[in-house]
Amino acid sequence: MAIIERKGLTLLELVVCTLIIGILASTAVPLSKNFVRYEKEQLLRERLKEMRQAIDRFYQLKYAAEPGLEHADYYPKSLEELIERRCLRRIPVDPITGQSAWKLRSTSDAENVEITDGRNVFDVMSTSTELGSDGQPYQNW
Repeated sequence: MAIIERKGLTLLELVVCTLIIGILASTAVPLSKNFVRYEKEQLLRERLKEMRQAIDRFYQLKYAAEPGLEHADYYPKSLEELIERRCLRRIPVDPITGQSAWKLRSTSDAENVEITDGRNVFDVMSTSTELGSDGQPYQNW
């Protein structure tokens, strides 16, 4: 009895393999998008923390060097002043917007004001209008 050797795949086997690969790929794409978003959000948190710590460091250094000033005068006038005083090496890029532009808040600004009076830099926020994965706007982080 002769054994018949089969070479290659049947059409049905190719269709089933293609279907399985398609299902796996369709589940992997949304997961990869969520992963990229998660990484950007983590980076945004780190950069906000870094800049806020630099503002606090600036405040402490200026308070130690020049006691007796008004409270608001201990904060930097701009983000560039943080670099000049070596509290920050460079202004980081917002990973959500891809720009190094940040929304600033002054000590004399109201809580939810859109435009700062520019007296000093009390806090920084993202300029993105998107919502984060927690449902909060990135500007509120």
